Amino acid sequence: MNIGRIAVLIIAGIAALGAAFLVRNLSNQPAPSTIAEVAAPQINVGQVLVARKDISIGQRVTPEDLSWQDWPREALNVAFLTHQKHADALEAYTGAIARADISAGEPISARKLVNPGEAGFMAAVLSPGMRAVSVEISVETGAGGFILPNDRVDVLLTEEVQIANGEDVREVFAARTILENVRILAIDQSFKQVDDEDVVIGSTATLELNRSDSELLAHAEASGALSLALRSVADALPNAFAGAQSHATGRASKEKALVLYKYGNSSKLALKDQ
Repeated sequence: MNIGRIAVLIIAGIAALGAAFLVRNLSNQPAPSTIAEVAAPQINVGQVLVARKDISIGQRVTPEDLSWQDWPREALNVAFLTHQKHADALEAYTGAIARADISAGEPISARKLVNPGEAGFMAAVLSPGMRAVSVEISVETGAGGFILPNDRVDVLLTEEVQIANGEDVREVFAARTILENVRILAIDQSFKQVDDEDVVIGSTATLELNRSDSELLAHAEASGALSLALRSVADALPNAFAGAQSHATGRASKEKALVLYKYGNSSKLALKDQ
C-alpha cells in the first residue's frame, strides 16, 4: 500500500471522528423552544378612591363605604380622587352626602359627594318631596338654645285675637300649635351636631316641611310670633309614625306617614285614614 493511499485513509478517519464528535455535542443540546418566552409588561398603577358597595343618592357616607384601590395610571381620569393628590380623601369625605347614585367599585369623584357647609349640601340632605324653610328664632323662642340640627320640634303660633262680648271687644293673646314633629335641618349655618356641643344660640332655624306646611308656616309667620318647642328624641325613631301634623283653621288635620330607612336613606309613605 503506497503512502498516498495511507494518507487518504488517515484523513478520512480523522473526518469521521470529527463528525461523530460534532453529532454527539449537538444531541446533548436542548431543543429550541417553539414559542418565544416574552417577559410580562410592567403596568404602572396608582390608587383611586372607590365605593366598596352601592351608595344611593342622599345617603350619608361612612368609612366602610369607601376604600383605596389600584388603578392603571393610563386609565386615570382627572375627576378621580387619587391617593397621590388627595391622600386624606377617605377621611375628608366621611360624613358627606351622595348627590348621585354610586355603584360598588366605581371611582369616587368630588362632584358626586358634598360635605356639610358646601353649596348643594342642604338640597342633598332634604328628604324627597320636602322643602327647607327658615324662620327667625331667639333664645326665648328656640327652647333656650338647646335645639340642635336633627332634633324634632313643634311650631307654636302666638297671635293677638279679638273677643267680642256684646259691645265690649277685648284683645287677648292666644297660642296654638300649628306644626308637630318637624325636623330641624340647621341652626344658622350649623348643619350637624358636634359631640361636645350642648347649646347652639342661633337667630335662624331651618325646618324640613312639605309644600302645604311650608305655606302654612309662611302664613303663620305673618300673623304672629312663632316659637319652637323641643320634642323627645324618641319621636324620631324609625318605627314611629312621623311627619308634620298641621293644625289649621282650629281643627287638627293630621298627616301620618310611615318612615322607611333603606341604605341609610329615609323615605315617607303617606297613610290614609281608615
